[in-house]
Amino acid sequence: MATLLAADIGGTKTDLALFDGDGTAPSPKAKRRYLNAGFSGFEALLAQYLEEVGGRPVAACIALAGVVTGERVTLTNLPWIIDSQSVGERFGLGPVLLVNDLTALAMALPSLAGDDLVQLQRGTAQPGEPCAVIAPGTGLGEGMLLEGPGGVFARGSEGGHCDFAPVDEEQSELLLFARRELSPVSYESLVAGPGLSRLYRFSRERHGAVGDPAVAQAIAEASDPIPLLVEAALRPRPCPLCLAAVRLFLAILGSEAGNLALKLYARGGVYLGGGLLPALHGRISFAPLLERFRAKGPMSELLASIPVYLVTRGDAALLGAGRCGQRHFAAGAASHGPR
Repeated sequence: MATLLAADIGGTKTDLALFDGDGTAPSPKAKRRYLNAGFSGFEALLAQYLEEVGGRPVAACIALAGVVTGERVTLTNLPWIIDSQSVGERFGLGPVLLVNDLTALAMALPSLAGDDLVQLQRGTAQPGEPCAVIAPGTGLGEGMLLEGPGGVFARGSEGGHCDFAPVDEEQSELLLFARRELSPVSYESLVAGPGLSRLYRFSRERHGAVGDPAVAQAIAEASDPIPLLVEAALRPRPCPLCLAAVRLFLAILGSEAGNLALKLYARGGVYLGGGLLPALHGRISFAPLLERFRAKGPMSELLASIPVYLVTRGDAALLGAGRCGQRHFAAGAASHGPR
């Protein structure tokens, strides 16, 4: 049975696994997670993975956080270049498929069930209607899934780079604050991991020195302040500035999730992915997100009817990469006919 390598490369970490290449449902084996900072590039990381697991895949599907337009892709938030031909030749692989990471996450949706999902807003998913996916991580990914008689069609996009649109006085002040540092100001620059740090700095300027001095010092000295910021927002006696930043994060994400739902007419449901949101679930109210999701004037009733789910399965995009690879290579084999 042919073995398929699947990879999910984000801005911070990479997940890999092996799948049965001709299976109809992916069954990941030999899963590993690596921090990208420890490697010079993807090929060095893949070499270590294959040495550790002893696998000999014959094909690969690589999901990555970048614009996929050909066989050579530069990641958006990581100085790596993924060259499918180079990867194939070095590791003795046949076909190597590159897909956007949100394409992979969208492709995983039909396989998610049970504890893989938490429903945040009730609604009625309409069969055959589009599903929307939005995932804050190192960047802000957006995508969609269409299902029909011919099967499924998944597609990631670069919607996270659309211009940020403030919806109240606080967010108008935030836009002016962010424009001192960058232009244009995108949703990704505010509601991805690095954006949370920007929201914290904005909260300090707007609300004054009302935060925890020890937290402020720790955040200022940390190479990655996001875990400290989030933990300080969620503790029993939260840092007020950290909590304000996280609530603002949720509100802006909710607005953009609602924008995406309207543009796609996503009556099949809206799915929230990424690594940060599951860590927040159960520890802070998602009300700011859901309120802004529904706050669309004459379309508020429509938005209230769309179910909203949180994807809690940590390797969902890896699972989707396996599905993408299996489907792609099975279609290729069918098109060539029996040998």
